[in-house]
Amino acid sequence: MIEGRDIVCMSFVVWDEHWGTPQQLMSRFAARNRVLYVEPPVSALSFFTGIRSPGAVWRQVRRWLAGPRRLGGNLWVASPPPVLPLRSNVVVNRINAAIMRAWLARQATRLGFRDPVYWNAQPGMPGIARAVRPALTVYHCVDDFTAMPHWWNQARALASRERESCREAGVVICTARRLAETRRRYHPRVHFVPNAANVELFEQATAPSTEIPPDIASLPKPVVGIFGVIDFRTDVAVLEHLARARPGWSLALVGLVKGDVDLSRLRALPNVRIFGKKPTAELPGYLRAMDVALICYRLIDYNHHVFPLKLYDYLAAGKPIVASDIEELRPHEGAHLAIARTPDGWVGAIERCLREDSPEKAAGRQALARAQSWDHRVETLSDIIAPMLRTAPEAARAAAATGVAGG
Repeated sequence: MIEGRDIVCMSFVVWDEHWGTPQQLMSRFAARNRVLYVEPPVSALSFFTGIRSPGAVWRQVRRWLAGPRRLGGNLWVASPPPVLPLRSNVVVNRINAAIMRAWLARQATRLGFRDPVYWNAQPGMPGIARAVRPALTVYHCVDDFTAMPHWWNQARALASRERESCREAGVVICTARRLAETRRRYHPRVHFVPNAANVELFEQATAPSTEIPPDIASLPKPVVGIFGVIDFRTDVAVLEHLARARPGWSLALVGLVKGDVDLSRLRALPNVRIFGKKPTAELPGYLRAMDVALICYRLIDYNHHVFPLKLYDYLAAGKPIVASDIEELRPHEGAHLAIARTPDGWVGAIERCLREDSPEKAAGRQALARAQSWDHRVETLSDIIAPMLRTAPEAARAAAATGVAGG
């Protein structure tokens, strides 16, 4: 791991809302580096998008007013000032970038950050890095946000802003192969580094000492389930088909429900339980209760650009997996993952998992996950950026200051 650096991470997700790639990485980098994790800004439009509740939006405004909060020895989390809506528009984007630069420069000075690594996970927020005079700018692409099917998403404008984010970076990291293929049009240094597993946490799902929470322990067996964010990506129609086709199964959905996803038909079914968001520490217990874990995504363009976080987490828990036929999962089809391509195919694949699973297979899945941990990913990323920090800090710093691709 790189050591002794300052890192400023511009994230697309609030620190304590739902843990994703930025939190997994930055919490580990903070063991040997100082990290300022910047949450995404809100705007007046945030009250109407349906992505977050009005209460969550107001909470972030209060956090901005309170200033950066220290979560541990080397980790600070900050909420930036509100910005103008329709932020992908080129004029609005420039105004917002000026607001963000002024604010970020003050925070970096206040914390004494010098020559940081600027880690940008926000595709639509170029032009901010020079506020902190970074030694290196990293653009970390974890999803194709232009493909989000929301009424407020300005896809063409966002694509233009993302090209700028790529070009001002010294290196581009992508979590899916298709993301890497398309971003190579904009930058010569693109690396495919997939998401990973929180191995230490989810291996607890096989420990006899891990208690199954009472609310899921009471469900009739077998329990088929998912955990993670439940939103526009989720194939609700397939889940309904499973629940209706096998009324003797219990279908468990554990995770934050976001946006305008309609779960009313699922809620009406007697063998479906929607548990909502649960504390991270309790997730191994919920997974322990599940006999088969699902990655149930709609076959839309957005989902063909994602590497599901839950893949290696499920494997770390030793669970058999049935998944949708999305592009990034196809190379994993085989002994540890079944892909279902029709509604009845889902039923058949789950039945095979229930029939054929064994402790030996569970141990094999866990062995695979151990080689795909977030600790391993931090080392991989450090191997990519450390030479750039050693050999060309002045060139990278000049590139970030001028908005030209570093290197």
